[in-house]
Amino acid sequence: MATLADLTAGQAFMFVAQVTAIDTAGTHLSLFGPASAAGGTALIAPGGAMSGQLTAAPASIPVTVVTQFETVSAGDVLSNDVTGETMVVRAVTVQADGSYQWSPAPAGGVVYKTDGWTVIAHVDGL
Repeated sequence: MATLADLTAGQAFMFVAQVTAIDTAGTHLSLFGPASAAGGTALIAPGGAMSGQLTAAPASIPVTVVTQFETVSAGDVLSNDVTGETMVVRAVTVQADGSYQWSPAPAGGVVYKTDGWTVIAHVDGL
């Protein structure tokens, strides 16, 4: 499992942010890594400034490294690089290893890896 200390410039990782309170100071967040591991706390002030603290040293904070930001999004029209088949993306999920899968069905159902598919267009309103 990767930790914050393992990351290099340009890498991306996921934290889940849970809103724990909203008051005159701003929006208070608890940050979590994989398996609900506590990662830290943060405060977003009404003016947009963000501050916070990790729960431990970076080498002790597990993270899920994602290979890239979402490569496809709902409404993208994809073409299969081998068959030429086309489909519209209706749902996207991030896997535990940081890779992405997509589905032509809003509820998931049959899913595909992004490898071997190329975005050729986008349809708004999905």
